[in-house]
Amino acid sequence: MIKHMKQFLVSVTFVLTILFPSSTLAAPSEYLLEEALLQQLHETIQSSLQTIYNEQLAQYKSARIVSINVRETSSKKDPNAHPVDAIHGQTYFEIIVHVVRTNDAYVELYLKNDTVSAKYYLDKFTRGADWGK
Repeated sequence: MIKHMKQFLVSVTFVLTILFPSSTLAAPSEYLLEEALLQQLHETIQSSLQTIYNEQLAQYKSARIVSINVRETSSKKDPNAHPVDAIHGQTYFEIIVHVVRTNDAYVELYLKNDTVSAKYYLDKFTRGADWGK
């Protein structure tokens, strides 16, 4: 009986390892960091959804950070410089957040913090039906 139980557990572990490689599962600290950042972005997510859907109270089921990119503003003398409010030569972040609304609609928010205050704002968005286009 114990031998069969061990074989079963090894088989289940093997199948789970194949289905969910360790690179696809977030470590607990990564999960906590994502939750902490989403908590800080909550007000920005709420106001973005209110703007997009023209609602007084925008609600959502869940949010997930799918991408964080670090960018650097160009110096004023750089021919490739683009206008931003941040101090030139400083870093800023672009964060892509997937949001599932209470009606199961999906929206992808592109948030940036390239302003002097470094506060995040909605740069652009894509609704679920438009993803991948």
